[in-house]
Amino acid sequence: MLQYFPKRNYRPTFQKGASPSLSYICNVGPEASYMPRSLHEHPYLAEILLLYSGAGIYMIDGRRYTARKGDLILYNSHVVHDEHGGSGSALGTYCAAIRGLVIDGLPPDHILAPTLSPVQPTGDDFDEFFDLFTAIEKEAPRHPETAHYLTLALVTKTAALLADRGQPEAAAIPTLVKEARAYIDQNYKENICLADIAAATHTNSYYLAHLFKEEIGLSPMKYVALRRMGEAQNLLINTDMSITQIAAQVGYNNSNYFQSVFKRAMGITPREYRVRWVR
Repeated sequence: MLQYFPKRNYRPTFQKGASPSLSYICNVGPEASYMPRSLHEHPYLAEILLLYSGAGIYMIDGRRYTARKGDLILYNSHVVHDEHGGSGSALGTYCAAIRGLVIDGLPPDHILAPTLSPVQPTGDDFDEFFDLFTAIEKEAPRHPETAHYLTLALVTKTAALLADRGQPEAAAIPTLVKEARAYIDQNYKENICLADIAAATHTNSYYLAHLFKEEIGLSPMKYVALRRMGEAQNLLINTDMSITQIAAQVGYNNSNYFQSVFKRAMGITPREYRVRWVR
């Protein structure tokens, strides 16, 4: 028999006085892959995702990343991202959202340093991460305090993985497209058009549209539409706002038109989407 004593002089992960908590846990299995999340951000949450099956392509802060089984995907607050993953029906992910996270050396609601990639392989630690997510999912509805401490364990294990073998991020180069995307992210709720985006970036519409499509893989106005759709999905899942309120919040003055656009994009109404996601 072996007996182990933990070191007493370890450096705590959380800043003194910080009290992070689990906001929600989500298990999106292969059967739910037909309801992808469009581009959105969380002002006061950090998220840790684990791909437990399949593979997919994710857009995170204007870049496309390939993630596969065993990878963590890490989202700081205010980072625009999708949860599309679109590479088939085998995609399965866990997601834990943490509120009030303050890790020593990072801004509030950040899990990831800017020098590290948002996609990180768990390697030999996959089973341990998977077991933590599974335990949080099991305990959250019945024993929230247990789920809380399991979430703290998940965050500290993630922080340890990043400290030990975090994969670096390629340096970001400022571009005209990044400037245009930032303008859209700040103004997508307004009635903006391609000419407005071009004027904000001091270029012409045709040239901007060409560069944007080449770098992002979407036209500027398609990006606007996905930002609106993603934030609508976010509000449907995480608030009790009415459909009319959500429509206005994401830039649609006409609730009926918003519902028509939503159903055309998702195949179901906003109300049906909310019912299928929220338990």
